[in-house]
Amino acid sequence: MLRHLGVCACFVWVLLLAAPAAWAQATAQISGIVRDHGGGVLPGVDVTVAQTDTGLARSVVTDAAGAFVIPNLPVGPYRLQAMLSGFRPYEQRGI
Repeated sequence: MLRHLGVCACFVWVLLLAAPAAWAQATAQISGIVRDHGGGVLPGVDVTVAQTDTGLARSVVTDAAGAFVIPNLPVGPYRLQAMLSGFRPYEQRGI
C-alpha cells in the first residue's frame, strides 16, 4: 500500500511539473517607438501588422510618446506598415 501511495505521489508531482507547458500559448507581441529621421517621436502614426501566411491584420495608433504595442498575435512571419500624413509610408517585411 505504501508503495502504491509513493507511485501516486510521483505521478501527481510529474503532472504538476508538466502543467505549465501544457497551458503555454503560442502568441507573440510586436511593439516599438516610431521616430522620424531626426530622432523625434511621432504620435498618431497608423501601424498595421499583417501575418504574411494567413493575411490576419491588426492596427493601432502610436501614443504621445510614439509608442505602440500589438499583443496576442499568432506566431508567424509578419509585415509591418506605418503611415502618417506628410510622411512617406514605411514597410518592414520578415518580422
